[in-house]
Amino acid sequence: MESCLRIYRQLSEEVSRKGAFSEEYAACRGSTAVAAEPRSERLSESACRGSTAVAAELRPERPSEPSAGEPQTIAKVGEGTFGEAFKVGENVFKIVPFDGDLRVNGEIQKKSEELLEEVILSGTLNSLRAHEGHLLNSCSTFIQTMDMRVCQGHYDASLLKAWEDWDGKHGSENDHPKEFPEKQCYVVFVQEHGGKDLESFVLLNFNEAKSLLAQITLALAVSEAAYEFEHRDLHWGNILLRRKGSDTVQFTLEGNEIHVKTYGLLVSIIDFTLSRINTGEDILFLDLSSDPELFEGPKGDKQSDTYRKMRDVTGEFWEGSFPKTNVLWLQYLVDILLLKKSYERTSKDERDLRSLKKRLNGYGSAREATSDVFFSDMFVNLQH
Repeated sequence: MESCLRIYRQLSEEVSRKGAFSEEYAACRGSTAVAAEPRSERLSESACRGSTAVAAELRPERPSEPSAGEPQTIAKVGEGTFGEAFKVGENVFKIVPFDGDLRVNGEIQKKSEELLEEVILSGTLNSLRAHEGHLLNSCSTFIQTMDMRVCQGHYDASLLKAWEDWDGKHGSENDHPKEFPEKQCYVVFVQEHGGKDLESFVLLNFNEAKSLLAQITLALAVSEAAYEFEHRDLHWGNILLRRKGSDTVQFTLEGNEIHVKTYGLLVSIIDFTLSRINTGEDILFLDLSSDPELFEGPKGDKQSDTYRKMRDVTGEFWEGSFPKTNVLWLQYLVDILLLKKSYERTSKDERDLRSLKKRLNGYGSAREATSDVFFSDMFVNLQH
């Protein structure tokens, strides 16, 4: 219990001091549900519904949304070595155990200090979402973290059932969460639901593929300019896609307002566990040298090769700023679009992608890559 209280207080103090989260987060923190210190009780469906209700108050209620008092469906939507992700109503709850003795999916649990950095990093990226005139750099591509909770106890039966339903359909690679002891502590990130990951999403045509690359390249460029950000793990499981009616999505890069053609597709980037960022007060990063298995994947596997290329670029000085790592992941994504995804495209489209990959070798950052001819017809209403 002491560990839970410690991280709760640290997170609250750090977020308040750094102003890391948006107005939405501040409003959530002001609620009784968030302000209450964590109690030793089950990680429950009712707690999840309460969090969703708080978040829902921050935006106009739509007819399709259930009211705060109505039960909402809980479904597991993803997993990682970090823990589990469940969709509740319109939000996703990322549940991360910490500071426990039980190994999670074969790995030592995250320390509270690591989670504190992830909270601050997520909040810093949240600040890019405000499209206001005084901001030199802004975008909404990085997933919005709306709230955070610290919990302790066993998983509730409703969450366990959702986990088992997922396991039956997909075959989970994670350990069953029923194994967690009663004293286990968790941080729960409440995030917007960004859609399906690129691995499972069905792209329709080359225009969608092109927009995907344009949105990701600009988002990385914006975050480089604002915070020297490098994602360092931008595989196809960390890119979410959904279809919306908007024709364009807005970015501001170094004071220039840019609207990118979406062709109805919106991109969200998630999972900043391996990321590096300069908040202006601290440089937050993960020393990937402490995880040698990350670089031992099979040769020829595009994701494993990209980790090894990052190691070469950084010289294993992971604290340093090496925006070239973002370019490496753009090249990885081009390979994925050529080799792993099926959609309507021509031989010329494939040649254009291969040419882009070659030209990316000459760019030292995503910011430089935005000037590539591949994107020239994707940007509209560019202001200088």
